[in-house]
Amino acid sequence: MLALASMSGASMAVFYLSLVHAIPLLLVGLALGTRTSSIAAATAVAVVALANPMSGLVFGVLYATPAWLIVRLMLTGPYGVIRSIPAGQKVEAPDKAHDPSSPTGDLGWFPAGYIVAVITAMGAALIVTASLLTGGGLEENVTLALTAMANAFAGPQGEEVLQQAVLSLVPYFAGMAAGMWAFGVLVNMVIAQSLVAKGGRNLRPSPRLRELVLPDWLSWALVGSALLALITSGELEYIGQNTVIVLAVPFFLLGLAVVHKLASLTPFRGAMLGMIYLVILFSGWFVLVIAGLGILEQWVGLKSRMKKST
Repeated sequence: MLALASMSGASMAVFYLSLVHAIPLLLVGLALGTRTSSIAAATAVAVVALANPMSGLVFGVLYATPAWLIVRLMLTGPYGVIRSIPAGQKVEAPDKAHDPSSPTGDLGWFPAGYIVAVITAMGAALIVTASLLTGGGLEENVTLALTAMANAFAGPQGEEVLQQAVLSLVPYFAGMAAGMWAFGVLVNMVIAQSLVAKGGRNLRPSPRLRELVLPDWLSWALVGSALLALITSGELEYIGQNTVIVLAVPFFLLGLAVVHKLASLTPFRGAMLGMIYLVILFSGWFVLVIAGLGILEQWVGLKSRMKKST
């Protein structure tokens, strides 16, 4: 229903509704199991496709498939995949049953950091796929699309200024779009898991941000993309520099994990986190600082060096 409403033609409605398309699918799966998730995802794609086949395809690729995959990975636990909950059986929230003295509430489950890595890898794959579908002319097509957008929104006086501003985004637009998509899907995952946990319907413990751990292959993928951008030119350079942006998203989250760990060691945790999030919100450059912290954590292990103050 959210997807159909976003097809109404109102541009702002499309934007805001697209931010939460995955939440209902994730809620269903995380509360009822992977079998129900499959039914929900397939039904949603079919309904949207009936209204518009191309929109159904886009919805399936950008929302239904990632939501189904997240549920599948989230519900892969110590005893296999949770496919469904028998009718009439009461769900016991794992968060309440777990031993609080354990170093993590997520032992034995598919690691949350690996789910983050998989979704961002999908974002990078979308960039490569878009390049292949455009015959190796992704940068050219992005330029044409952004130029048309600038011409549509600019008045006679500000057209040139807006064009220059929009065209300055071309080298990084694909990576920014894919990175925002991946980040949005992951935020949907966090919101959905929080909602089902609050209602006592969660089938796995809720992962904690400060315990986030990323797989090693993600670091090498980031290095490989950076090398591709540095030693090539043309379309390969464009793909490399934009996949770097997408693959930086997990390291931004890992940087936030470092910040949360550091804040937990201070007596003013809430104030510190509030200030940092405000700086992130109003200063885009600070995102790079947090991502840099994440890269340092991955290679050096900053969290393991932090000691609880006595």
